[in-house]
Amino acid sequence: LLTLQLVKNPDIIAAVAALTSQRPYTVGFAAETEQVEQYAKRKLAEKNLDLICANDVSVAGQGFNSEQNAITVYGKDLTQPLALQDKSALATSLIQLI
Repeated sequence: LLTLQLVKNPDIIAAVAALTSQRPYTVGFAAETEQVEQYAKRKLAEKNLDLICANDVSVAGQGFNSEQNAITVYGKDLTQPLALQDKSALATSLIQLI
């Protein structure tokens, strides 16, 4: 019998977004399997992020174990889908958006 004790990791992005001095522009990522938009918008607000990039990891052919991905970027007044594409092209699209 093996017992594994887990310890909760600190929420680094929330701590960064909470900085009051020299706070950087803060972008989070949410890999979800259901209610993607709802969960992403909640994280955006709860963690006080500038943007959050959400993707549905339950969709075959994108995300984990794939060369392609599709995301939707949410901000306080922004909903910007970025269509399925190679991850390097997606990264370029995201940088241009930021």
